[in-house]
Amino acid sequence: MKVLNEDEKTLVLISDKESPALLNAMRRAVISEVPAMAITEVDFYENNSALFNDYLANRMGLIPLTWEEGISDDAKISFSLNAEAVEEIKTVYSRDLVSSDEKIKVFAENIPVIVLNKGQKLRVEAFAVKGTAKTHARFQSALASYGKAGEFKAAEKCKKCSNPLVPFQGISGKKDLPENSFLCANCSKPEGEGKEFLFVVESFNNLSAREQYERALKVMEEKAKVLAKEFK
Repeated sequence: MKVLNEDEKTLVLISDKESPALLNAMRRAVISEVPAMAITEVDFYENNSALFNDYLANRMGLIPLTWEEGISDDAKISFSLNAEAVEEIKTVYSRDLVSSDEKIKVFAENIPVIVLNKGQKLRVEAFAVKGTAKTHARFQSALASYGKAGEFKAAEKCKKCSNPLVPFQGISGKKDLPENSFLCANCSKPEGEGKEFLFVVESFNNLSAREQYERALKVMEEKAKVLAKEFK
């Protein structure tokens, strides 16, 4: 697969060799098979806000955390949060969760958790563990998608009839796209023509999209080895 466009958080690949079945397996591996850290348990010591404990615990569980290779499978990282609205309304953000381990901490720091009115307090201790999105969506750290290259309209105007097109934000190298990616729906090739597929990976933790993609491929490789061993 050829790299069509890449930055820190997005990777766009193009290929005319891989089957849709393989691309879908890769997509599922990126989404649900790569391990990540997420908050799974929250102890509430004080909460007189308007939100129930379980509602806040669910919000904290969906906050993206950083990832560190080599972390043990049974690692349990604690986070503390102590917030109070004293003189005025206070917005509590994800960055207010303080980790006990510098390597595993909140990645998306500006996520609002709750708004405290004057006099309200929130004091909790949360615990993050290692897991995969196959067990719960809170462990998902990347997105992946694929489709026929002709379906990704990357040009501003149709090459044939000059009608405006909606650009695909993940692509900047338009010159490398198949010709039908510059055409509108009325001018594009008939369904079934053209074998090029685009595969897009997006990361939303401290790892790059390329790293997430490579991790997913390693998982697939290990599973293939197990399957081959079972067939022997």
